[in-house]
Amino acid sequence: MTDGLTPAEENEVLYEVRDRVARITINRPHRRNAMSRNTVRLLTEAFVEAGEDPDVWAVVITGTGDKAFCAGGDMKEMDDIARAGRQVHTPMTGTYRALLEVMLETYKPVIAAVNGHAIAGGCEIVLASDVRIAVEGATIGLTEARRGMGANFGSVVLPRLVPRAVAMDLLYTARTIPVEEARDLGLINRVVPRETFTDAVEAYVQEIVANSPVSLRRYKEMATKSWGLPMPSALRLNAGPNPYTSEDRAEGVRAFLEKRAPQWKNR
Repeated sequence: MTDGLTPAEENEVLYEVRDRVARITINRPHRRNAMSRNTVRLLTEAFVEAGEDPDVWAVVITGTGDKAFCAGGDMKEMDDIARAGRQVHTPMTGTYRALLEVMLETYKPVIAAVNGHAIAGGCEIVLASDVRIAVEGATIGLTEARRGMGANFGSVVLPRLVPRAVAMDLLYTARTIPVEEARDLGLINRVVPRETFTDAVEAYVQEIVANSPVSLRRYKEMATKSWGLPMPSALRLNAGPNPYTSEDRAEGVRAFLEKRAPQWKNR
């Protein structure tokens, strides 16, 4: 995706489109899939590409291996930057859009396949996804306070997803919790045994892309842009493609009446 990189750096993020699904994989198992600056750049580019590709109807993000989904930022790289007398990146600044903002503004279903521990920035990637399916035995948490960092995205989003007192407890203590507990809090949708994890994620994603991509895009854009708006304003927002005047709506109704599977046109 980016010029001037070594083969290893180019492969820090894998990108594949198959069966209407963009599959984005953080591929740094030797670093527990921790994100270097290059990894973040490649992830951002991958989500932009998926968002702009009309043949992509949903996105899955996961990590390589069975140890970690993503261990957050690459601490070794951060220390090297500090020792060189330079400043690490501050969220929402600089020439690149924030990865997590791009994820929110990818107006297609984004599913986090949490194949292992999701810590700090890895937890934030999970929070930026729409649906989260996790493997049994994984943990999740925003540990930034232990490292003197800010969890800029997590500190804003987590209190919107769970009760404020619960969110502040997790932020203040910087503790990690089992994904089973996260499921009970509403942060994780499903927890699946490792032996059936890949198949369960695939079956779920195929269930999504069997539906109209126009409707899927409408749901994502309306849900994102209406977040925090008063109800009357949200209902009148009318964001995203209009499914009511789409060819897909006409096809969906006709397919129902004819008792057959719809042939979506994505328009």
